[in-house]
Amino acid sequence: MLSTSSRTTMKTINADSLTPILIFRRLQGNYKFLLESSAQHEGAGRYSFIGANPRKTYKGFGDEIQEYSFKTGKAYTHKGDLFVLLKRLMPRISNTTQFPFSGGAVGFVGKGATSVLTTEQDKVQLPDVHLHVYETVIVFDHITDEVTLIHTNIDAEKKEPNLEELAEQLLKGREDEDKTCSYRQLETTTNEQFATTLTSIKASLDKDITRVVLSQRLLANLQGDAFALYRQLRKKHPAPYMYYVEFENHIVLGTSPESLIRVQDERVIATPTEGSFPRGSIKSEDLEHERKLYNNTDIRKSQAVLVSAVQQELKSVCFRDSIQVIEAMRIERSKHSLHMTSRVEGQILPMLHALDVLAATLPSFTSTGLPKKYHQTVEILRGAIGFIGFNGHLDFALLGKSIVFENETMHMQSTVTVTKYTNVKEVLKQVEEDEQGFLQLVEKAGGH
Repeated sequence: MLSTSSRTTMKTINADSLTPILIFRRLQGNYKFLLESSAQHEGAGRYSFIGANPRKTYKGFGDEIQEYSFKTGKAYTHKGDLFVLLKRLMPRISNTTQFPFSGGAVGFVGKGATSVLTTEQDKVQLPDVHLHVYETVIVFDHITDEVTLIHTNIDAEKKEPNLEELAEQLLKGREDEDKTCSYRQLETTTNEQFATTLTSIKASLDKDITRVVLSQRLLANLQGDAFALYRQLRKKHPAPYMYYVEFENHIVLGTSPESLIRVQDERVIATPTEGSFPRGSIKSEDLEHERKLYNNTDIRKSQAVLVSAVQQELKSVCFRDSIQVIEAMRIERSKHSLHMTSRVEGQILPMLHALDVLAATLPSFTSTGLPKKYHQTVEILRGAIGFIGFNGHLDFALLGKSIVFENETMHMQSTVTVTKYTNVKEVLKQVEEDEQGFLQLVEKAGGH
């Protein structure tokens, strides 16, 4: 056992026989989460984080946050601006470790982050903010193949966690049996609807609103295990940011190629990503696709718009002379795709909180609606998902290829960032491929 502070205790175990998936399946408890990376992504994608049994939860609607303590069973209501309330409510504990996250809140946050189309008889709404606070976190290091168990007491009194018992559970515990799922497609946004909305939004962009995130949606009935679906999704779309988070009435899962924003100590890091090309089947083809992506004029212009927008947003939360483009228009490789990305950094103003940075950088969102004649209950999650550490570190990714699973209803969305240089035909082609790929992976998970 190693104590890094009066409140934080760590234990490291050899993980050469473990994987993040196996750890998640052996871990016992409620409201489990998995923030996963793959071994091919270093830096931001080096670690995976797993946890269960949160200490408390924050659920926000409009100008109100409901706080629930699992320890006492008591609920509290706080009124005011959601980001102001979160800054006040989030425990702040100095637990210095080498890991970017060693305990804190996991979940999603957005600006008016949820939108609902529903019948009046059965109105359901996802929160604008939903975060679980975990005292115990499991960290999987993809470089060293080590697993570190970390426990941080929220309360000041000394409480020894039983990390030995948790280690035994992960190394020798029984995992759930492999499960499958099946689906029945209910409705999807038509290509005509999406194309019309995409063209309209592109035409409306100006110097005040330079980018908008637009989502294409698919609604289906799902029976079976949502985690089986996640396992297929991570194979089909491996990325530095993959997530599976359980909430009271729903599960959010998906993948994203980029971090929206990171805050580490005084550093603020944004990596706007634009454009996508498939990987080549051989090295020469891969290099050719990389060259085409890099030389694509529209993508380069869109990337410049995104970088400029991020720089403008950071001016409200960082020292202006600290904001720099560290890397511009670099080609990133994932297992199946190539992306163009840039890296923008700044130094946070000393009086501000990491949540102020998140609030400043969440982009505008919109979504296409399903035909009114169907009157189906649809929920769309629009915002970012990630963690806020006890130590003030923050890392959130946009909800890219994401799925919300609730009451046997599965809503899948694929998001695109729209600028005035967006190529509508290429986006429509990519979205259609995403939808077909999604249906195929559900079938592989046991669907029919």
